[in-house]
Amino acid sequence: MTTLKCAKCGNALNTDDRFCSKCGTECRIVDIDISLPYNSEEVARCIAMLDSMEGLETVKQEIHEIVKFVKMDCVRTQMLGYPSRFPHKYLFIGNPCTGRTTVARIMADILYALGVMNNHKMIAVWSKALMGATIEKCQAKVRNAVDSALGGVLFIDDIHLLNDDKSKLAQATIDALVTMMQIHQDDLVCIVAGTPAEIEAMSQSHPNFSERFDRVLTFER
Repeated sequence: MTTLKCAKCGNALNTDDRFCSKCGTECRIVDIDISLPYNSEEVARCIAMLDSMEGLETVKQEIHEIVKFVKMDCVRTQMLGYPSRFPHKYLFIGNPCTGRTTVARIMADILYALGVMNNHKMIAVWSKALMGATIEKCQAKVRNAVDSALGGVLFIDDIHLLNDDKSKLAQATIDALVTMMQIHQDDLVCIVAGTPAEIEAMSQSHPNFSERFDRVLTFER
């Protein structure tokens, strides 16, 4: 029989409890005995690959926390019927050759192994490649990139190159990307990457830019 307990005080919970009746803490499930929809061996393999990379301790810690969160999210969804809420949008900040693309590929494999994405494909595109000769073509290129990555991960490198207030095409590309991320917030993981100084400048030009992402990972070596 499955045991549900409050993670804070250990009080027994019912499957429909949202808050612990004893301490008021929002329900978290511990000591469970259910079949979860993920491949634990493959998750462990991917994590081992991540941990073998040189440096990036902050990034590794963050991804370990993401994996922990997704596992708990799977339990909450299966046992309590809560809607999935694992993070779908990520901002990678780091200089070239710090492992941003490699980590993005590992994350694609991890999320697939965890059972929250339909496949482990990662579509990688350069930000400038999403721009077209007209606003309509910008929108079409973004839409095509998103459609090709559905069920997996869309990785956009050098996102800061779209930070051009004087370019209507650059702005149209950003707007189209934001719209498509909202439309496909449940069946697309989007990772964008840029260098620290340029991302800071982009955040100043677009004050809500960083807020569009669930997690920000900083790559330092």
